[in-house]
Amino acid sequence: MAARKKKKPLIRLEMGWGGLCGFAVVAFCLLLWMFIFGIWTGQSVLHGPTGVADKVAGLSHKAARLLAGGAGRGETRIRRQVKTAAVARRDDTSSFYALRVAAFRQEDGAKRAVAEWRARRYEAFYLKPGPDSKLYMVYVGHIPDLSAARKKAAAIEEEGGGRVFINLLSAGRREYPPPRR
Repeated sequence: MAARKKKKPLIRLEMGWGGLCGFAVVAFCLLLWMFIFGIWTGQSVLHGPTGVADKVAGLSHKAARLLAGGAGRGETRIRRQVKTAAVARRDDTSSFYALRVAAFRQEDGAKRAVAEWRARRYEAFYLKPGPDSKLYMVYVGHIPDLSAARKKAAAIEEEGGGRVFINLLSAGRREYPPPRR
């Protein structure tokens, strides 16, 4: 009988312990980089523009993006656009920030919570977010910019008002109360 020949593999990798460890370190670094980049991208998508945008929180997102895009370049055109957007933002009443302090399944609970917040000298109101919603959301405040909303939320949480969520509401809905002047 004839002996069978063994098939040789097309590609053969030979690696010592040092090469294997080096490959493991490089693979770990690549995976870590992809994880961190993924988290950063997700946060950017979730929270919108940051950094320079936080410094100019009174501006619209478009103005903040323009300023962030031109930072470090010294472009006066972009700065003029930001100033124009800032002036337009002051006149814009299409949206405002409100602090969501509670949610109830029944309208009576929401009415009681609003009365309690008003007794504490806060501008409070409740809404049903949509026609299909089963919850009544209780909101406090009619705040024009995000930085002021963050400060007010921190103050409410410090004084024991529970967990507070900042929501951007469109002033176009008829159910929203007008801001107090």
